Amino acid sequence: MKQEYDDNAQYGIGLMIVFMACVIVAAITSAVIIHAVENLAQQTQHTAHDASKESATQMIILNAWVEDWYDDYLFMIEYQSMGKEVDPADVDWILSCEHNGNFYYKSGSLDSWQSGTGSIWEVGKQPSSVSSLESGKRYFFGIDGGTNAQPNGAHCGPNWIESRGITATFMINMPDGGVTTQILQVTDPTIGASVT
Repeated sequence: MKQEYDDNAQYGIGLMIVFMACVIVAAITSAVIIHAVENLAQQTQHTAHDASKESATQMIILNAWVEDWYDDYLFMIEYQSMGKEVDPADVDWILSCEHNGNFYYKSGSLDSWQSGTGSIWEVGKQPSSVSSLESGKRYFFGIDGGTNAQPNGAHCGPNWIESRGITATFMINMPDGGVTTQILQVTDPTIGASVT
């Protein structure tokens, strides 16, 4: 009896190997695409979250004045938030200036005015420190010039920058990352004069 060979089985095994390879390639490609989409979605969420935090919580500087003959400024601010109150001790400020190649700065928080009767108080009320800032309300607060190394100095204070013909930079840093920056220029160093 003569044996016959059937090649159809070889074709079937070959097709099955090709099919399995296509399934594996498709699975790997799908995993890579899903991973890339997840990373993009997470990055977008982080960016949107950071932007909403900064836009939802901010400090607006409405006006500034010369507070004394030496180094103090008085500011009026408006706190804006999406319902979140903040402790003035958590809001930091930096006053800086540059003169003859030297950089001077002083930092503190809204409740750290050394020479004022109250560090921060609500507009229309007696000066006494408040414990939390409420959205939509306006507040006065004062700061001292000088530097962190020489806190009793006059560096970057109203008279100091006016006599040298320079400007100072004032920044308020919110706990959630929002930053407000104001350039201070003093043309009249008398008490109560507006700082532009």
